[in-house]
Amino acid sequence: MHDKLVITIVDESGSKQFRLPKNIKKVIVFCCTFIMIVILSSFLLMKFLMQKIDQIALNKNIALSEYKFIYQKNNRLKDQIKQKTDELTIVSQKIDDLENIVDLKKNANKQTSNENTINLQDVSNSQKILILTLIPSGDPITSYTSKTSTSMRPHPTKRVKGIPAGYDFATNEGTPVYATADGVIDIVRNQSNSGYGNLVKITHSFGFSSVYAHLEKSVVKKGNFVQKGQVIGYSGHTGNSNGNTLYYEVRFLGKILNPAIYTAWNSDNFEEVFKNDPSIDWKTLVWAIGDIARLQNYKLSQASELPRYEQQ
Repeated sequence: MHDKLVITIVDESGSKQFRLPKNIKKVIVFCCTFIMIVILSSFLLMKFLMQKIDQIALNKNIALSEYKFIYQKNNRLKDQIKQKTDELTIVSQKIDDLENIVDLKKNANKQTSNENTINLQDVSNSQKILILTLIPSGDPITSYTSKTSTSMRPHPTKRVKGIPAGYDFATNEGTPVYATADGVIDIVRNQSNSGYGNLVKITHSFGFSSVYAHLEKSVVKKGNFVQKGQVIGYSGHTGNSNGNTLYYEVRFLGKILNPAIYTAWNSDNFEEVFKNDPSIDWKTLVWAIGDIARLQNYKLSQASELPRYEQQ
């Protein structure tokens, strides 16, 4: 009896006694402690989960803010693309006038007439910069040991000398090759074992185009917009080339132009190209480019008049 716990319950019908082990107190205390621990753990777990939910909500707000920023940036890019599209539309309309700018057959042996003479005093600096940006000018590479007209060597397919086409730039392999004017990548050809090898062709405004051949590799894709001075590839010796070289040519409406005139063309000798290439009606072409320059100046003036919050 000494190790038993007696519990007596008295009611209307009498009394009842229950004998329990004496260590039941410890069991009850243990159970109560366990329940308290469970309750406390549940409270701490709930608090931890609430903090996690708050952190997730914060991350969600940050993600929404970033999405809103990207969405606004995307809209700005769409507006810029639309602006470029509008400019290209104007250029396309001007191309319809190219039949009046040049007649390849009639101009083959014809000198520039007084009617097509340009008064360079009327050409503003902004127009000169735009002309040199839209029409191929300057060398496509900045480091080379020599450049030779292809008319000085046998033609790779016709096997005869004296056929003008482009320039061969002797240079180290891996030399950066730059676009000589703004334009769109028209052709990217990777045929390293034949012909021109790895080649890039850029279509520029007003019917001009430029070709870069024997590249080690190109870093542009067909349809890319490129700016004057942008790297489009690296020189190599792919295709039918004699050592490390870059082949470069300039064309107008499919007609090969004298590369010596256009690679030497810059702001310091701006008038030389008009004197040395009479096959193009430069007066009409400069007039068309002047329209684009005025359009750009108008858009810049309109943008500068916008409230500051609209420009951001």
